[in-house]
Amino acid sequence: MVKKMNLNKISVAAFTGSRSEYGLLRHLLIKLREDPTINLQLIVSGSHLSSQYGYTIDEIKNDNFHPSALVPLSLDEKSIPSMAFLTAEAIKGVDKALELLNPEYLILLGDRYETFAAAIAGHLQQKCLIHLHGGESTYGAIDDRLRHSITQLSNWHFTAAEPYREKVINMGIEPQNVFQVGPMVIDGLIHAPIIKHNQFEEETGFRFGEKNLLVTYHPETLSKDLGIKGFQALLNGIRKNKCHVLFTKPNADTGGEIIQSLIEDFVDQSPKSSWKVDSLGQTRYIAALRLFEAMAGNSSSGLIEAPLIGLPVLNIGNRQRGRIRHGYVLDIPLDDQDAINQGLTKVLEKGYGPNKPRNLTLNQKSPSQEIWQWLKTHQNQIFK
Repeated sequence: MVKKMNLNKISVAAFTGSRSEYGLLRHLLIKLREDPTINLQLIVSGSHLSSQYGYTIDEIKNDNFHPSALVPLSLDEKSIPSMAFLTAEAIKGVDKALELLNPEYLILLGDRYETFAAAIAGHLQQKCLIHLHGGESTYGAIDDRLRHSITQLSNWHFTAAEPYREKVINMGIEPQNVFQVGPMVIDGLIHAPIIKHNQFEEETGFRFGEKNLLVTYHPETLSKDLGIKGFQALLNGIRKNKCHVLFTKPNADTGGEIIQSLIEDFVDQSPKSSWKVDSLGQTRYIAALRLFEAMAGNSSSGLIEAPLIGLPVLNIGNRQRGRIRHGYVLDIPLDDQDAINQGLTKVLEKGYGPNKPRNLTLNQKSPSQEIWQWLKTHQNQIFK
């Protein structure tokens, strides 16, 4: 499904292929949509269109966005194809969407294979690519080299921290094309409504206990066992540390289905103290970070969003090795069961206390505002 562009406006396309990346893009997309001089074209793909991953396009539609193009991937097959096959599917679909929409600019965020596919399609069609969150490192994930490849294919760059800006420049990008605006999640934190315990329970089905743990764990794609042993060790640690736990669904990388199966078995065995959700959406995810005692897993949100809010985090394995920690994060090896047990105890105790929801005291500017202002100012230079 493709909707053609409005010829009377500047055409800006944005690609989203996963719930986490959409959450980071959300406030920038809203700002672009509200600008009467911009025709925002949203290309939606990946797990957004998969029933196995919660069909999170509904979250996009609930924000009153009307996607201009849908690029479905074979994620709901009984045997999920390889990441290479899915990337090829995405290249083909995004290429067709860009050909019909013909945007002037294409906004991309992050490092996933779907985004890499969109970058290839956009580059080969000679579109101007704007890349957000480049220059970061995740040495334990296959995404690491994909991110740097997207950087090389892109024309303009907006990074989350000064060391990331310097890294992009060191990769051969002209300094005047690279801007440090801060993590995109800042916008979500600035605009986050206050959600209290009872509302969160009503909306998610979760029930708070004395201590509560949020778990977001994805495959470690460069580990021989995809990080499965580390997740099993985390489950063992949860059993020993009595708490209520909420699992979010792993992403659509190879091994995600194994982790999801382990989550389902755990919840079935402990229905009074454990729950699972396909997707919280950004608003409820931020609410969880403000309400829970601690977080465990290997998500980038455990290094950025959670520490910025003040939530103690247990980060397991190498998936996020190389990323800047924005607050208190306890790093534990994949294969150290005792360290995981002790680490869980430590972060749960550190986060224990009555002052929840946590207050947000952010002094940073809105990254979306800065990107939007830059786009308005540099329209004639965008193809440099």
